[in-house]
Formats: sequence, structure tokens, C-alpha cells
Amino acid sequence: MISLESAKDILFDEIERLGLCLKEVETVPLWEVGGRVLAENIVAGENVPAFDRSPIDGYALRASDTLNATADSPVSFEIIDTVAAGSSSTKKLSPKTAVKIFTGAPMPKGADSLIRLEEAVESDSELLVKRTVEMGENVALKGEDITAGEFLLSEGTILRVVHMAILATLGFEFVPVYRKPEVGVFSTGNELVEIHSKLQHGQLRVSNIYTLAEIVRQAGGIPVNLGVVKDRVEDVVKVYEKAHELKLPVVISTGGTASGDYDIIKDAMDVASTTRLFNKVAVRPGAPVVASVKPGQLLIGLSGNPAGAAVTMLVIIFPVISKLVGIDRELERSQGKLLKPIFHKGGLRKFLWADFYEENGCLYVTPYENQFCGAIKTQARSNCLIETPGGEIKIEAGRLVDILKLP
Repeated sequence: MISLESAKDILFDEIERLGLCLKEVETVPLWEVGGRVLAENIVAGENVPAFDRSPIDGYALRASDTLNATADSPVSFEIIDTVAAGSSSTKKLSPKTAVKIFTGAPMPKGADSLIRLEEAVESDSELLVKRTVEMGENVALKGEDITAGEFLLSEGTILRVVHMAILATLGFEFVPVYRKPEVGVFSTGNELVEIHSKLQHGQLRVSNIYTLAEIVRQAGGIPVNLGVVKDRVEDVVKVYEKAHELKLPVVISTGGTASGDYDIIKDAMDVASTTRLFNKVAVRPGAPVVASVKPGQLLIGLSGNPAGAAVTMLVIIFPVISKLVGIDRELERSQGKLLKPIFHKGGLRKFLWADFYEENGCLYVTPYENQFCGAIKTQARSNCLIETPGGEIKIEAGRLVDILKLP
């Protein structure tokens, strides 16, 4: 039995040794790029805005013409044009002339300042300005937001909502990203049937592969459904052979990793000519994690119980798949104030299904009562895992505990 950290380090090392993290680049339409990993640095090729413009509705004029203007002694201007966003004025300002301008429109030639619409008085084609306007007042300058040549996004960035406007504004119709790795997923169990099946006595619909598949997606991979396999070594070996033909870098199974008569994953891995990396990880739930390696491929077997499969997939395999994508990423860690006490008489390091909420800048977290390995309703209600150390544990309500936020 090895530690969680050792298990991840071993798998990371094998990814590097086997060259599984190829970082192959593809271009994806900006419309579809959310959640992908940027494959190169983004440097601005132009200024934003590309011209001096008005951020307000008002009047463009020369500041020097407003010198000494007051409410009692306003300065009069001739309005020689009107310009809105998307158009521009062909007129050039001369002394005591102004252009009526709307938000987003380019500054007319000769103008160096703006006064707000509500601060001046317009009558026919005449404008009265009742105060001195400062040079450059209210003008959004060329390159004020983004300057040509400015470094904006780094390679390895996970593209999210906040990045879309920059990419669109700079004209990135297609974005270079790392190709998503395909990851094989299958379940073993004589009792398992497909989800569309009508259940016979003693049967269960397969569910773990759908949980695992979505975690693969959240980590940036593409899950490949290798199906439901009976508890026979030869059947599992056939799946491994199919995965090898498909050139899947990682194959993840759920079920058959313990030590019972029908736990056949280890035997199947041996027949498939693999080298064992480890047989068990010191966590609950999900300790019987088995990993083996063969040229070009990692084979990983997880517990067949829903909680064990999900927890080890989240805390071990999620970062492994992220590494294949080309980034270092784990579940987001934080601390929350415990609202119910936690007691353990002993045992391994544990991960408990829980729910947290934030209030006044503080996180509050409640572990669920039912932590049974087969419980799936508990998972559905959770938005985090509480991590507790091994051994005898007594954590009173009000104490801070480590939490891992679910993706």
C-alpha cells in the first residue's frame, strides 16, 4: 500500500517516461474553445482601441477654446457635424467648432477633448460650454486597453469566459490548443447490465463508467466507452487488446481490483504483458487501486463501488489526465469551518462527501451522514470532499478542515 502522493508521482513519471504527454496542437474555432488548453502564448497584434474614441455621449472640441468659460460667460461653438459609433467625421475642427459625438465613435480631426452631453447647452447648430475643459478630458486613447505587442495569455492557460473577449477582439477566429487525449473507460461485473436494460433479480445498471467518463471530460480528455465486461480474465484481456489497437494512452477500469475470486483485473493485466506499478493506495474509500504499464499505455483499475471509484478518480486520475492534456491541475483546495463533528476510530486517510457554502467571506462545510461506499444519492448532493488524516480522528464542529471542491 502506497500513499496518495506516491501513486500520483509514479503515474506522472510514467507519463513522462512513455512520452504520453505529446502536446499535439490543433486549431479550434473560437466558438468552441471554452475549457481547452491554450497551446501558445497570445501577444496582441494591434492596439485596442485601434483609434482615439469617445467613451461618452457628448461633444468633441479643442480644450484651448474653452479657456475661462463659466456659467456666466459661456463660450459659443458651432456644431459642424454629428458622428456615431461605426462611422467617422470627415470634418476637421477649427477654432470654436465642435462635433456632436456618441459613445464608441472615433475622435474627429483636430479635437483633443470631450464634454458630456448634459454639461453643455445645444441650440440649433450652436453649443454653449460653461466651464473650462481639460486637455484630453474624457478621451479613450488608442491602445488604452491593449497595446500592440503586449503579452496577454500564456501557453497552458485553460480558456474560460474571461478570455473570450480578448481573443475575439484580437480577431482569433481559430485558436491553437492542445489536442484532447482519448482515455478508455470500462466496468467489470457479472451483475452489471447496460442502462437501457430491464433489471432481473440481482442485477444492477452500470453507473460507474458514466461518472468516470465525466471526470475524464472535466480533466480535459475524451472518454472512450469500452463497455461492460464480464468477470473473466480473457474478456478483460480482449478489452486491453482493443484499447491497444485504438492507441489509447490510458485505460481505466472500475471493479475487480480487490482480492476475491471474481476480482480479475490484476490477472488480466499480467496476461496483457504489463509491469505492475502498485496494488493499493492508502485512502478510503477506494483503496484497491491497481496500476500497470506497458509500452505506450497506462492501465489503471479502480474499485467497483461507486464512492471508491469516484473518489480515487477525482484525487488521483483527474490530475493524471490533466497532465496528459499538458497542464498541472488538481481539484481546487480550500478550508471550511465544520458544522458537524467528525469522528473516526482509526483507519486510512479519508475523503468524505460534503456540501459547502460561502457566507461573509467564510466557507462552511457539512459532511453527509451516509458515507457508505455504495451510496450514490450522497454523491449527487455533494459539491466537495472533506479530507481527513488517517488514524483516530476527532474534529469538533467549528474547526477548520481541508476541502476539495468538485469540478
